[in-house]
Amino acid sequence: MRRFVCKAMACMAMVGCFCINAAALDKNDVVFLEDEIGSSIGDYTRASNSFTMDVAANGKSKADKAFSLEAGETVEISAVYSPKSASVDFGLIDPDGVFHYINVTDGNIDETIQVNVRGNYTFAVRNNSSSVVRINGFIRY
Repeated sequence: MRRFVCKAMACMAMVGCFCINAAALDKNDVVFLEDEIGSSIGDYTRASNSFTMDVAANGKSKADKAFSLEAGETVEISAVYSPKSASVDFGLIDPDGVFHYINVTDGNIDETIQVNVRGNYTFAVRNNSSSVVRINGFIRY
């Protein structure tokens, strides 16, 4: 009887191993996890969004959605634009509507901005030149 019970338990354990569901997460699932449980699962909750935009001469453009950040968190901005000679401000609009930016004049940005206050921030770009600027890049927050 003892052998029979041991064999039955071993068979059930083997069958249990084959019945485990597995699935890959895509970028949207990671953002969902961040919304649900915040920073408790570490760097995996960070989101990365690519963007392509044309900003009018002496114009501004901002993201459609704001994202929530805690004090001390960072936002990485990496992009290239043309014409390279244009002066462009990349940054974040804070909850009070203040634009915190980094000015770039060489066609390339790879910078990190740290926020000091918890709140919803919006990615924004300001073109300081007299010609349309085409920008390709991504932000990671």
